[in-house]
Amino acid sequence: AAAGAGADWDGPGGTGDYAECHGNPWKVIADAHKIRDGEFRAERLAAEDTGEMMDLIVIGGGVSGLGAALHFTKRGKRGQACLLLDAHPVFGGKSKRNEMVVDGQKLMGPQGANEFDIPTDPASDAYEIFEQLQIPRRFDYQAMPEELRQFEFDRTNYGFQHWLHAPSFGTHVDGRWVRDFWDKHAPKDLRRWKYDTKRYYDGDDYQPWLDSMTYKTYIEKVMGYPREVTSYADPILAAAMGLGCDGLSAYAAWQIDMPGFAGLKGSATYPMKFSDVEETGWQMFPGGNAGFARYFVKTLVPAAIEGSHTLNDVVNGRIRFHALDKPGQPVRLRLSATVVRVDQNDEYAEVTYWKDRQLYRVRGRGVVMASGSWTSKHIVRGLPDDKREAFDKFTHSAVLVFNVGVKNWRFLYDLGITSARWTSGFGFSCNIRRQMVTSGYQPKFSPDSPTMVTFYVPLFYPGLPAKEQGIKGRYEIFTTPFAGYEQQLRDQIRKLFGKKAVESIAGIILNRWGHAFVNPAPGFYFGQDGRPSPPDVIREPLGRITFAHAELRGHQFWLGGIREGRRAVDQLREITSG
Repeated sequence: AAAGAGADWDGPGGTGDYAECHGNPWKVIADAHKIRDGEFRAERLAAEDTGEMMDLIVIGGGVSGLGAALHFTKRGKRGQACLLLDAHPVFGGKSKRNEMVVDGQKLMGPQGANEFDIPTDPASDAYEIFEQLQIPRRFDYQAMPEELRQFEFDRTNYGFQHWLHAPSFGTHVDGRWVRDFWDKHAPKDLRRWKYDTKRYYDGDDYQPWLDSMTYKTYIEKVMGYPREVTSYADPILAAAMGLGCDGLSAYAAWQIDMPGFAGLKGSATYPMKFSDVEETGWQMFPGGNAGFARYFVKTLVPAAIEGSHTLNDVVNGRIRFHALDKPGQPVRLRLSATVVRVDQNDEYAEVTYWKDRQLYRVRGRGVVMASGSWTSKHIVRGLPDDKREAFDKFTHSAVLVFNVGVKNWRFLYDLGITSARWTSGFGFSCNIRRQMVTSGYQPKFSPDSPTMVTFYVPLFYPGLPAKEQGIKGRYEIFTTPFAGYEQQLRDQIRKLFGKKAVESIAGIILNRWGHAFVNPAPGFYFGQDGRPSPPDVIREPLGRITFAHAELRGHQFWLGGIREGRRAVDQLREITSG
């Protein structure tokens, strides 16, 4: 049982539209567990019929679902209607944000997903999406005051963990903070691993070969590095893809440019000095990828976010929740609506959802399951054996994301660092960032001004099977009250940065994600023993139902999720038009 429910478990949510929806709130988890435990498996559920017949029903309001809805409106016929159902009180999935006011200054940080590159190729689908959503391709960041010119600041909460390096990205070594870790302090084996350019496979078909082993096997058996290298890489990989090197395919590590593949790729793109980052690379909206979700919703339902379609208004406008679900709109977003069951016949699909302590039923000519496989496999009725077996190959792990509002960050300034990486204790990294600014969001940039320090804490347990690691992480999340995590974080901050750092804390927001990442084990991408890969099996339509989620890509990122949503809509169009 959970150690306290409701507010004691959720903890403070900050201010603004996202205050009641940080991570997976207790209520959302409780409803999801009812689905898992079979409470909605009756032959026929007593549900109130809404009387609605939609051309498309999208289940899941993350970027995959929002991308599917937009694609449907752009490629569909005039007058067609789309309904998007999401269990959370706010759209966005893991692309949501936290807001906090510290000493009169509004601060924003990501609940989960963050980081993007600005597309430059007009022929690319990313460029097309930016055009459709009217996202600018140039952004402004906080001006660098003279007192900070000796520092480097990651613009994201991600690059500093491994992919970018700079003197100001600090590392805790032998009880002290060091700068220039890779140039001056990294052990020999770590440096060799990070900068290795050897090609370890002769053929061009190296990708299936990589997918035949774990990254741990690749590091230790193929590359020949000691276990200490694997241990260093574990939290980096886990923060990006959920588990350490022993739980993931080497191809998964290849996907996100971990070391060891420069010889195969023909170029060493990472690691790079932060000073060499192109102007289009490593971008982040003030609240992470919540910016994408907000642009989607502003495009789909223009009245849903206050103001015009400018960057400033999309980022800062309040959500007008009453405008999301009005009859007659081409797209309607129905929030706090937990889908519990999807049935279908030759003419339509029938979706049953739980909202305001009541079951409702709505019909659609097609359904895109843009929810994660951990719920889809329980919701869709009549799954054939091949899909059930494929879903069983999808294991998931948990992550905690803390946004800590501080009154000042002089404790970092005095150490000469803007980000931190450590190898023992709670978590493994945190940073402040040079933030994207708009005309209405321009937080002061100084060591004596408030800012947000963001901690990503992956929950992984090397040595256990991948599925057991996920279960153990979710059990920890479920049974730990907010106060327990708050104490662990405060203790770690005191240990790393001292008493003044703890005294600077103005507020802590915790985002719990029990199924944050799919964990692509060997065979996930290219299949094993002549059998197709699990994602390819899931991508095949099931009558009037198609499946779309970023997890089908292995590495979950905003553009991959959108691509899956678009593909699922195109599949449905062929089915329903035929």
